[in-house]
Amino acid sequence: MYESNRYSAEVVRWLDGDTVELIVDLGQSVLVRGHYRLARIDAPETALRRGVTPAEKKAGLDLKAELTQRFPSGFKFSISTSKAGKFGRYIVEIWLDNGENLSDVLMNEGKAEPY
Repeated sequence: MYESNRYSAEVVRWLDGDTVELIVDLGQSVLVRGHYRLARIDAPETALRRGVTPAEKKAGLDLKAELTQRFPSGFKFSISTSKAGKFGRYIVEIWLDNGENLSDVLMNEGKAEPY
């Protein structure tokens, strides 16, 4: 969707199943660190806020742990970005080395819902 806006990015940490802190290389030695929201998905929450059940929180924490293991701090992705979402985070498509999109992978594995 945002193919012309491709950048190299490195994982700092996963905040939850659909939010990641990245260092993004914009080129010409310009690096930006920030929180980014995965495009097109909604993952289980990791905090017990209003409307979040203990089961959803557990699923969210499990997904965060899995993503941290699969793509730990220092892991590099190719990303494409769009405008900032309602909480100020840029929306990203994360591309794996095999060409798969991480949002699609998580939906196909049943770990996230379409958003």
